[in-house]
Amino acid sequence: MSKKVIMGCITILIIIAIGFGLWTNTKNTDEPITIQQISIAIIPLSFTGYTVCIAKQKGFFKDFGLNVQLKKSYSNGKETLSAIRKRETDFAVSSETPFIRAVMKGDKIYALASMITAQKHLGIVARKDRGINSPKDLENKKIGVTMGSNGEYFLDLVLTLNRINKSSIQTVNVRPGQMVQALVDGKVDAITTWNPQKIQAINKLKNQAVVFTTEGIYSPYFIISAQKEYIHSNPQIIKRVMQSLYKSAQYISENLAESKQMVSQFLKIEDDILEEMSATYSFNLALEPSLLLTLEDQTKWANKINKNKLVKLPNYLEYIYTDALKKVAPENVTIIK
Repeated sequence: MSKKVIMGCITILIIIAIGFGLWTNTKNTDEPITIQQISIAIIPLSFTGYTVCIAKQKGFFKDFGLNVQLKKSYSNGKETLSAIRKRETDFAVSSETPFIRAVMKGDKIYALASMITAQKHLGIVARKDRGINSPKDLENKKIGVTMGSNGEYFLDLVLTLNRINKSSIQTVNVRPGQMVQALVDGKVDAITTWNPQKIQAINKLKNQAVVFTTEGIYSPYFIISAQKEYIHSNPQIIKRVMQSLYKSAQYISENLAESKQMVSQFLKIEDDILEEMSATYSFNLALEPSLLLTLEDQTKWANKINKNKLVKLPNYLEYIYTDALKKVAPENVTIIK
């Protein structure tokens, strides 16, 4: 075979190789992401939706092919979880207590991740001019609380720690948005509530306010949930939601000042209140054993106040969906199923 023929064959092979490489690269190029429409129920004037709000404001949902509608007509977690059961929305943000209540009622739901853990989030704000200076002074007083929320659990915890019989107080069911005014107007002697209402109430009463907490004993979790049927039917959407929220949590940790400014405008929370609140919150998309323990402890409490009507305590491993977060941030999933 002549040298000219050999060189010609080599040239042809090189051309074929280059062409194959280009074809392979073209084939491996990601195809355009199909935009998916989803909705998330959040609670206005509540810190629970912080991570979701940042993801929306910064366009992180859009980065992962999600067009998100935030539904804000709900006043508490019980209502957001009811919304996913009624198919009014795809996802719901709540604290762990309404999630527990929903499971106990038989709702087929999954917790996808906790987004925030909160120190000093809850408190009992009481009026000194009603003779309240210590937790013991709550006896024979009227206390506002949102029944079915973690405020109810918190109130029982404070009463237990201070050996106060629950029958010695009068509880009044007050919606979160009406808490501060109910206290200021004197309709109740104290309120059990969460931020920002807790700090707003303190600021309104000024030196007439006294606050009782359970620092170091109980810290709520803010979680995102969806119906099991929806999750199993839309695994790619669930993964995209986790990707968006994980990116949001990272952004918040690295850009606290900018995040506060955005959330302050979005949730209509005053800058000074948000500044005071933010120092006691941890932003991390995770599924940790401590969440499981909190769910179990509160279920025992809820079962007790319901006079042990629950025959069998739920196995919460069956109500936690780990697959999506494992694909996004496996190191953040320490719950073993």
